Amino acid sequence: MTAPAWLLRLNKTPLTTRRLVIRPVAPGDDRFIYPAVRESLKELTPWLPWASKNYDPKTCRAFVRAARRNYAAGRDYALAIFTRGGGYVGGTGFHVRGPAAARYYEIGYWCRTSLAGRGYVSEAVAALLRHAFRAPEVHRIEIRCDPRNRASERVIVKSGLRKEGHLRNVMPDFAGRLRDQLVYAKVRGGTARSRR
Repeated sequence: MTAPAWLLRLNKTPLTTRRLVIRPVAPGDDRFIYPAVRESLKELTPWLPWASKNYDPKTCRAFVRAARRNYAAGRDYALAIFTRGGGYVGGTGFHVRGPAAARYYEIGYWCRTSLAGRGYVSEAVAALLRHAFRAPEVHRIEIRCDPRNRASERVIVKSGLRKEGHLRNVMPDFAGRLRDQLVYAKVRGGTARSRR
């Protein structure tokens, strides 16, 4: 599988918003990512299984290498969020979902603790949605979150996605316990039916 043109373009022309620059993860980004993750472990660990006390520089460097390989191979599209001034905000990206005949994407995101609450993630998600839906082949974007993660759910609702369901015991947490996920989506040519 190769990356679609709308995602390959980000290698040459990052997404920009009023306050942000969003681009594919690049060599050397571990020097930004690692301190942001370590600073934010307390807030990230309940929601993201990879954010554990064992997260170290080697793990971060391996992530950067894997992210670059996966982007080039069209398997997954990790993106870094920076302020216009160059400060590292956090991570986001498009995860490939569904069979080849009905490919769609899931957006994931996290924000470093020291920059949380400023609307950066909402701004980034809005930019990602606009960018994705400019491509005629994109028909569905999903975002999922733990029902207890109210901050993440607020970002999703603010971004205009509609709730499609509540999946029970579907995702392991950092301790290996199964937890629930809410599924929200935006679809081309209509809206997902809300079940709130």
